[in-house]
Amino acid sequence: MAVMSLKIPVWGLFALLLTCAFPHPVSARTIVVPSPEAKNITAAMTLARPGDTVTVKDGVYRENGILVAPGILFTAQNLFKAVLDGRGKGTVVTMASGAVISGFEIRNGTIGILSEAAQTVIRQCRVIHNTQSGVMCVGALPKMEDNFIVYNKGSGVQGWDVRTTSGSINHNTIAYNANHGISLGGNTSITIENNIIAFNDQFGVKPAEETVRVELVNNNFYQNARISTNLPSDNISADPLFIDAKRFNFNLLKESRCIGMGTDNQNLGARILH
Repeated sequence: MAVMSLKIPVWGLFALLLTCAFPHPVSARTIVVPSPEAKNITAAMTLARPGDTVTVKDGVYRENGILVAPGILFTAQNLFKAVLDGRGKGTVVTMASGAVISGFEIRNGTIGILSEAAQTVIRQCRVIHNTQSGVMCVGALPKMEDNFIVYNKGSGVQGWDVRTTSGSINHNTIAYNANHGISLGGNTSITIENNIIAFNDQFGVKPAEETVRVELVNNNFYQNARISTNLPSDNISADPLFIDAKRFNFNLLKESRCIGMGTDNQNLGARILH
């Protein structure tokens, strides 16, 4: 009986072997909430895999204890139109390693956002009316950028046992909190840059321990109840001149000294026009 031989060029055989040994990764996908696939945020996070995006449509979501899965981009479809409401019961959002949260209003929890993992990102969020801290971080400091962290009954940002230097606090508006603007404990070095930290009831920035080394670069500290240190010369203390803070309009009047004063020549505070 004749035996059929299959001739494969050497380069083709090599490519076949590579394909078998290293299969192509599954493409990242977007999961929309609500949708037939995921009726709520918890269902979406169960389906999501690292690299996926979970996008939330406009509305008020009263799901307690939302866990943003590792490596997930968790984003509002429209800025501040998707509201995560904790109903006064515990932490609203907890961040897993490498997770990113963007665009939400996060309110009415005991803690707005809790980050205990490495390399998390919090950006373009409005964190308000939480009964303790707006953002609490333990062990690792997130990258926080372009957030409004305001009107919380504890500190705006509270850090416990912070021991990593991978995070940053840059271009945030942290104001009208009932304790400190930023309070950090642990053993770390952190640069706080281009923020507006104003009208907080205690310190603007409070290093809780001598082992926390804080570099203040181009911030505006104004009418916080206490000043923890003499401000470096590149920081200012001036009324930021918010357009209407009571209605969450933290855009700046044209007379504000915060306009164009950032190290990047952009406005101090969150760079969001709304």
